[in-house]
Amino acid sequence: MTTLSLTTRCLLLVAIVVAAHALPAPAGAQQAPAKSGFVIKKGNDTVAVELFSRDGSNLTGEIYQSNGLRTQYTANLAADGAIKYIEMTRAGRQGQGIGLTIAFGDTLVSANMSGPGGENEKMDFQSRGHHTPFLAVSFALCQQIVRASQLEVGKSQKWTAFRLGAADTTTLTLTRFHADSVLFAMPDVQLKVAVSANGDVTGGRHMGQDWLIERRK
Repeated sequence: MTTLSLTTRCLLLVAIVVAAHALPAPAGAQQAPAKSGFVIKKGNDTVAVELFSRDGSNLTGEIYQSNGLRTQYTANLAADGAIKYIEMTRAGRQGQGIGLTIAFGDTLVSANMSGPGGENEKMDFQSRGHHTPFLAVSFALCQQIVRASQLEVGKSQKWTAFRLGAADTTTLTLTRFHADSVLFAMPDVQLKVAVSANGDVTGGRHMGQDWLIERRK
């Protein structure tokens, strides 16, 4: 019996889910939100696969990484597309994981992290201006940041980024250097993404890791 690698299984999952949502729904049936996906590759290797969907003001997604990490998240969106609340869980191959919730208020950001042993840690941050969750392997979250920024060509905007993978904060500068291109820049990360006229991220590149991001549907 042939055993499929994690990378192959992730790619098959994207193909199956996207194809299933492309089929017409039976007459009278309530249609589920359409799912889209991103594939992150380095050379011929797949680093991660993200599946996501938006239903009204909710964005949900799952990320499968070749190192065994699986991430699930649900985000609640404001009218301008900014993320106001997010719940995330991350688990490794052994099943142990962490949970994280963050609520973004006008001047206060409240976070709660739960560990595999049941311990909890609560953190509150005073914040001014724009703030957002960020995860380097989630381009659905990057897409929401682009939409919420509503940047004109040649303009930049600074965000306080709450990095979900590192559980820390940093300054993120978003620059629309071309009509269809946006740069995400922070001290140790630079991402360039291609965007469509309606704000969809259609692809991109992680400059430091040499990742290539491809959109599926």
